[in-house]
Amino acid sequence: MLTPVVDFLCARPEVDADGIVLIGVSQAGYWVPRALAFEHRFAAAVADPGVFDVSTSWLRNLPDELVALLDGGERELFDRVVAEEMSQATPQERQELAWRAKPYGIGSLFDLFTEVRGYTLAGVAERITTPLLITDPEGEQFWPGQSRRLFDALTGPSELVAFTAAEGADQHCQPMARSLADQRIFDWFAERLPG
Repeated sequence: MLTPVVDFLCARPEVDADGIVLIGVSQAGYWVPRALAFEHRFAAAVADPGVFDVSTSWLRNLPDELVALLDGGERELFDRVVAEEMSQATPQERQELAWRAKPYGIGSLFDLFTEVRGYTLAGVAERITTPLLITDPEGEQFWPGQSRRLFDALTGPSELVAFTAAEGADQHCQPMARSLADQRIFDWFAERLPG
């Protein structure tokens, strides 16, 4: 929760408490909107890109049979099947899974996937009142369609900004066009900040 951070900033004499902004990049495109649902003192925020449901990037890599085991609560069988699959995976695939799992601190893959399924803005997004800019890069490879899904779920002020391949600004977090992304983001902030 960002409330203690905002409390600290608001107590600082050199900080304009009415002009605090927030940017979330990559999976923070989920964490920022989630924080905004409960902390309403930010003047504006950015989700780059928007992430409504974190689990979509995890579940799309699972075969239907494994999703069925997950849905059915088959913890031991799920863990055993995934362990067998991972034993045949490349070292890079195993490393990626370990890297993605590490922040959660959960040993069982069943428990990990179950936990990740809880990271959704369903029932929360409508509480966001802070103006929110959501980037929507063409060819988003981790959360395709999630920026639009978040935008459609919001009831407060928001804007969905497309980034395209024609601009050289496609793919997750616009890696080849950070200057363009920064320009649009900071121009958008400038329009919303006091003074």
